[in-house]
Amino acid sequence: MSTMQTMQTQEFTKATAEALGRVGNAAHQAIELYRQGGERVAAFANERWDTAFEQSKSQLDAETRKNAKHAKDVFSNYYSRVLELSADGATIVVDTMIGATIAGFSRFDGHKPA
Repeated sequence: MSTMQTMQTQEFTKATAEALGRVGNAAHQAIELYRQGGERVAAFANERWDTAFEQSKSQLDAETRKNAKHAKDVFSNYYSRVLELSADGATIVVDTMIGATIAGFSRFDGHKPA
């Protein structure tokens, strides 16, 4: 490979890595927005549940109130865990895909045609 071709390949590889880095950053920002949105939904749902519970608790016996509180806690914990796992999983996927793609282009940079 000539010096000119090597320089062009290196420039292409560098530009590609930079572009992929920007894509990765944008994906991480989107994941963070997803996480924040999910947390807002959870907060809103908790507020609504609390309001509805306050309005109806005088009509409920002690056992039903206890069960309703427990159900809210369980649902809330499941939702929080699913939100955390899905956002963390998406982060891992983005990091893996971007890292593998950059590594592939880096290998391409060193490739010499037969």
